Amino acid sequence: RKRVKEGKEDEIEKEDKENNMAVEHFKPPNHPYGAKLAVYHCNRAACLLHLHRYDDAIVDCNIAVLLDPMYTKAWMRRSNAYEKTERIEEAFQDAKKALETDPGNSKLQKEFNRLKKLEDERMEKLKAETMEKLKDLGNSILGNFGLSLDNFQATQDPQTGSYSISFNQDGNKASV
Repeated sequence: RKRVKEGKEDEIEKEDKENNMAVEHFKPPNHPYGAKLAVYHCNRAACLLHLHRYDDAIVDCNIAVLLDPMYTKAWMRRSNAYEKTERIEEAFQDAKKALETDPGNSKLQKEFNRLKKLEDERMEKLKAETMEKLKDLGNSILGNFGLSLDNFQATQDPQTGSYSISFNQDGNKASV
């Protein structure tokens, strides 16, 4: 049952990414009240954020940035909503976009730096998890031959940057 739920969440996340790409590439026709409608949707998103209705706030911010791509508050509100839904990558991208619209804003710069740090931590964690899975895969294959990745050691030559791999089984070291 949990897998079904995770599958649905993956679908929703994929849809949101597609919607965001559509928002970034779609230019609506000029509306006589476009700027005011952007403010309206952004303000409604602020209310939704206070009600902890983050997904609805994201939708309203999508509309606001569609109507006015230079509306910094809409980018930051959507960034905030993404962060509340633990979608750090999207939050970081929106903070970056907000900073592009108002590069001199020190508050935006602080928020961007904070989210950049969170995004870097997320990427490092993802990299570590991926490496662990690759190591498990390698060990499962090498296990058929009575070996493990722990039997191999890679050392980098500081002068050339190339690696040499050493094999070590039961204390006998042989270079490969």
